[in-house]
Amino acid sequence: MIFWGLILGLPILAFGGVVLFSPESAKRFSNWFENNKIVAAVLTVAAWFWTAYECDIIGIAAFDNLLKIFPFQLWIMAAVLSYLTIIWMPKNLSVRALTGLMMLMPASLSRTSHGYRPPAGTVFAPVDVFVYVAYIIVIIGMYGMFYPWRAEKFLSFLLAKKTRAYAFGGLLALVGSSLMAIGFSL
Repeated sequence: MIFWGLILGLPILAFGGVVLFSPESAKRFSNWFENNKIVAAVLTVAAWFWTAYECDIIGIAAFDNLLKIFPFQLWIMAAVLSYLTIIWMPKNLSVRALTGLMMLMPASLSRTSHGYRPPAGTVFAPVDVFVYVAYIIVIIGMYGMFYPWRAEKFLSFLLAKKTRAYAFGGLLALVGSSLMAIGFSL
C-alpha cells in the first residue's frame, strides 16, 4: 500500500500545495497542461496500453474470444487507437487522457487493497480511505472523459477566486497527505 499511497497521494498533495500556496501558478500549470500536445500524446498512449493490459488480464471468455483472436491483437489495437485518438481528437485530449487513466486506476488498486481488508464485521479500516478516494477518482474520471471541456471549466472556476482556490488546495493537500500516511501505516 506504500506504492498506492505515493502514486495517489503525492500528485494530489503536490497539486494541492501549488493551489494552496500559489493559485496563479496552478492556473498557469492548468493552462499549460490543457494545451500541451506532447503531454496529451503520452497520456493517451499510456491510457490505451493500460486499457489493453486490463483487457488482457480480465479473464472473461466473451472478451477473450473477441480480443485475442490472434497474438498481440490487443497491443496492436492499443497502438492504432492511440494514433487515431491523437490525430482525430486533439481538442481537450490531455484532460480526456488523464481522466481516462483515472478511470483505469481503481482496477489495479482494488487488486492490491483487497488483501488489506480486515475480517468480516469490521465497520471501518484505514484501507477504506483508498477505496473511497478511488470511487471519487472514478466519478471524476468518467465525467472528465466524456466532458473534458466542463472539467477544465470547473477547475478554472475553482481557481478563479483565492478563497475557493485556498479551500480546494487545502482539501487536496489534506487528502494527499492522508493517503500517503495511511499507505505507509498499512
